[in-house]
Amino acid sequence: RELADELERVGTARSRHMLRLIVRRPLAVAAAAATGAAGARTVCDSAALVAKQNSSKPESVKVTPFSLGGEQHDQSTFVGRLTKIQELIDMRTIFLTDADVAAAQARLNEFKRLGRCPDGVSDQDMWEAQRTVNAVVHGPTGEKMFLPGRMSMFVPMNLPITAGMVLAASQQASMRVTLLLQWANQTYNVVNNYVCRAGPEVAYGPLAQSYGLAVTASCSIAMAAGSLLSTYPGLRVLGPLVPYLAVISAGTTNVCFTRMDEIKNGIEVSDADGNPLGRSVAAGQTAVFRTVTTRSMFLPVLSLLFPPAAMRAVYATGLVAAGTAAAIAIEVAAVGVGLAVGLPAALALQPLQMELDVGSLEPQFQGLKRADGSPCTHVYASKGM
Repeated sequence: RELADELERVGTARSRHMLRLIVRRPLAVAAAAATGAAGARTVCDSAALVAKQNSSKPESVKVTPFSLGGEQHDQSTFVGRLTKIQELIDMRTIFLTDADVAAAQARLNEFKRLGRCPDGVSDQDMWEAQRTVNAVVHGPTGEKMFLPGRMSMFVPMNLPITAGMVLAASQQASMRVTLLLQWANQTYNVVNNYVCRAGPEVAYGPLAQSYGLAVTASCSIAMAAGSLLSTYPGLRVLGPLVPYLAVISAGTTNVCFTRMDEIKNGIEVSDADGNPLGRSVAAGQTAVFRTVTTRSMFLPVLSLLFPPAAMRAVYATGLVAAGTAAAIAIEVAAVGVGLAVGLPAALALQPLQMELDVGSLEPQFQGLKRADGSPCTHVYASKGM
């Protein structure tokens, strides 16, 4: 009886199973009891040990109830946004197959049909399905994103290019090498900006124009800076700023022209219930501006300016000499760290889903009512990455 009371108090699946065994096998219990007081004490001690082990197990982490199109992490905080970005740019999503994506889409469609999680599927399973789709499928078009242009490929694609630019600046490489690296950088940027755009369409004419202008801007700035450094050698202390200024200038041009359709024709906005309200030019311009001020301007700070500062600290120790294989390896590693840390931090500065006051939008979005009759004071739209 003491053992049964103890197991019933614990209440775990394991202890209830043991209790059923006791009830169903009275002869076995009687035999155990016949071993005497020592045997009884052993049984009770075992029950106490089970209870202690079960009580010491940590409680499972509470999972946010799934909401189709909702957020598992609080997007009003930087930590919540950073967590979401890290999930979206997780390089493990590179290895997702078409079957994985199709299964995730089917699970989301089943949730939409039922209005709840399908039988045998947890909230965490649903969040994982939504993350899988968001990492691979372009929301506005519903098409699978071109693999090299996905944000999960941003770090591995940018590492050799950025490392080359940093090393070219520190090793005072020829202008031909500098121009080649700027061209490679903008070639990848136009692919990434196109794949991760917030709008459904991009005209190929403006896209080609964006590419040409970005390459021209970056190469022109690099050439002008190189000429300036040749004329005034004392400015070489500003060496890391040369690729940084070229990259942010060209990157801004690249984003603006690649997403020119959003600037001219706007992006889709919806109310708090997810009901589409139409296209807003003001929302499109805000999306592009926020992308420029986060990714285009902030990200290069860590990937281009951090490595030279880190190398100065390394050289100051006297353990590594400049120009050696060890120095180059450390500098490339510093570039990788800058990219890996800077990308999610830059993207998390602003929520991916913008909340916009209707007062900042066109007149047709003001004075609208939600489904419950309450005034629609804010609309929502994707910022893009």
